[in-house]
Amino acid sequence: FDNTKCKLKGCDQGFHNYIYYSGGLSNVKGIRDVVVHEQGKGIINNLGVLRNKPLKEWGLVEDETMRVLNWDKSVSAVAHQYDRDDELSKHMKGIKRQYLKSYWAEKN
Repeated sequence: FDNTKCKLKGCDQGFHNYIYYSGGLSNVKGIRDVVVHEQGKGIINNLGVLRNKPLKEWGLVEDETMRVLNWDKSVSAVAHQYDRDDELSKHMKGIKRQYLKSYWAEKN
């Protein structure tokens, strides 16, 4: 924030790009290496960039299980910004409701 003064929603990605590409992470104590992967090819699958059509149309969500996939069809370890896809967001909200219902039933 100190250099970019960014206060807008969503500018965190620009900030992260700035600190990476400007070398701001070089020689920082505790950071040995930073690796940038293409979308859908690393440990974190950033889905927010794929907003122009549903994730199923991209082939990145399994029909039966609703698991999020990488481009090589392996299951994504982390699906970031899954809420940008209407169907996947609805599915995840349903799972959350089920979990909370079970949790509170056990507590009472």
